[in-house]
Amino acid sequence: MEVDEQVHTLTESFEPFAPEARPGDCLLDCYADHLRFDECDPTQDRHPYLDELIADVRADPLTVLAAADGSVPQSNQYQATSAAIIYKGHCELERTRYVSGRVTAPDAELNAISCAVRLAVKQANCQHIMVFTDSMGSAHRAVDPGVHSGQAFSLSVCRALQEWFEADDLHRITFVYVPSAMRWDIHGEAHKYVTELKVRVGHRKTDNSIDALRSRAAHSVLDSWNSTFQDPTYRGSEFLELQQPDGRPLQPSYLNGGPWLSTFGHSITEFARVCWCITGHAPIGAYYRRFKINEPHGCTCGAALQSRQHVLFRCRDRYSVHYPRFLGDIASFMKYNPTAFGFNRDPSGVG
Repeated sequence: MEVDEQVHTLTESFEPFAPEARPGDCLLDCYADHLRFDECDPTQDRHPYLDELIADVRADPLTVLAAADGSVPQSNQYQATSAAIIYKGHCELERTRYVSGRVTAPDAELNAISCAVRLAVKQANCQHIMVFTDSMGSAHRAVDPGVHSGQAFSLSVCRALQEWFEADDLHRITFVYVPSAMRWDIHGEAHKYVTELKVRVGHRKTDNSIDALRSRAAHSVLDSWNSTFQDPTYRGSEFLELQQPDGRPLQPSYLNGGPWLSTFGHSITEFARVCWCITGHAPIGAYYRRFKINEPHGCTCGAALQSRQHVLFRCRDRYSVHYPRFLGDIASFMKYNPTAFGFNRDPSGVG
């Protein structure tokens, strides 16, 4: 099998009717008081907090510490990797790392957390497990037995913890958030350990998660969309070309609704005026003349033709801006000219 053919092959399987996912039997339904998520407080300086926390738990002989981390190389030539390191006090008990195939970063993190939990519950004289991770989203997903990318890892976590909780009512687990950029203590060690493992994608079968395939499909569609967007016959000959902050042409995107909607989506009326302005389909003289509409072509300021360029830069009746290169320029113009590129309301209240 060629490598290119493997790229589009889903290798993970799912259990839509897993017993662990039945309402009332889920881990969070039965043992919610045994699980805790220590998430990041935006007002909190995380470094001293983590230093104090680990000092306290290292002094507890019944607490096992687990550092979990996943890594997805930027180059498609390499597979994602996951790693877990287990400690008690200052003593390292066990460590492992392995390739995760072609998966997303949350998938790799979930894989690492699953490994960390399964190793931690096997340690003797352990009542409390503390898992340090830089992906709290994956930590929450680790105890979600429903159908999702990496469900098999979540089910393994749920099964391991359910058996462990049933063995002793004092057993509990805490997932602690560690910002990746901190390279902090044992989590920093796990990060170093996992990123040292470099395994190329070979000709043998490579795992592909469903989220990885979704991401690859979305990027492929976006690349095609950006390519098509360069064609004026697709984009529209009157489309107002704007730039990104780095100077590149503004391109369509599905992220957060795309650049236009994310900037103006807070107001339906403002977004409508922006669309009319950018596409050149605004109720102005140049549009009326182009489509032979029986409306005045001139501007209220006395200019012979009310074009978009005139409205934006030369109209004496409006606040003007410098040449609009960015969406922020258009936003500023719309703010100070609340009726620009909009239709006049009918006196009867219709329209």
